[in-house]
Amino acid sequence: MITLFQETTDWGDTPVTNGIYHVNAAGNLVGYETPKSGYKEFSKPMKGFNKSGRKFEVVGTREEEADPNVEMWNFAGSKPGVNYVVTRIDGKISCTCPGATYRGHCKHINQVSGAIA
Repeated sequence: MITLFQETTDWGDTPVTNGIYHVNAAGNLVGYETPKSGYKEFSKPMKGFNKSGRKFEVVGTREEEADPNVEMWNFAGSKPGVNYVVTRIDGKISCTCPGATYRGHCKHINQVSGAIA
């Protein structure tokens, strides 16, 4: 599922156009749109879309087009509302949780690896 985030940041006197960001379930930016340029889909998702210091509002969702080389599994985090996504792209497995980010492995990857072995 792709979530559409409308940026609502007030930039003061700086003339910045707040666009709509299309973010996939793994938290990667897959596209961007503005009133002037319309929608642009990126050839590869941009990892680590960062929303810190800015304000956003969810304005919609859309289905993600299936890629036969990509598999995804969702895991609930220990805190309510926190979800992690394990992704396998062309055999390479990664996870969005802090354990995988800092150590390179985690229990989520272990669970997926055990299930597909």
